[in-house]
Amino acid sequence: MNNQEIGSYIQHFFAKNGKISLFLEQQAVALWAQTVGEFIAKQTTKITAKQGVLYVTIPNAALRFEVLSSRSQIITKINQTLGSDVIKGIIIK
Repeated sequence: MNNQEIGSYIQHFFAKNGKISLFLEQQAVALWAQTVGEFIAKQTTKITAKQGVLYVTIPNAALRFEVLSSRSQIITKINQTLGSDVIKGIIIK
């Protein structure tokens, strides 16, 4: 059994139990590094998702501003990758 099959079973399980949004939010968290790039991902100390919002902690003020400036593009890119409008906003601390 490969990773795609396991992912498919997990997604089916969550969908069956009405928890697909939780699954997709965790997928969005996993996509953070791929979406923002290695440098910003390494500077991110914490990332969680709850009710369609990514909560991201970036200690560096300049990087926080950069991410704030491109928030809508990051949301669009994550949602396109997921194939669903899962993430509605990003809160940066």
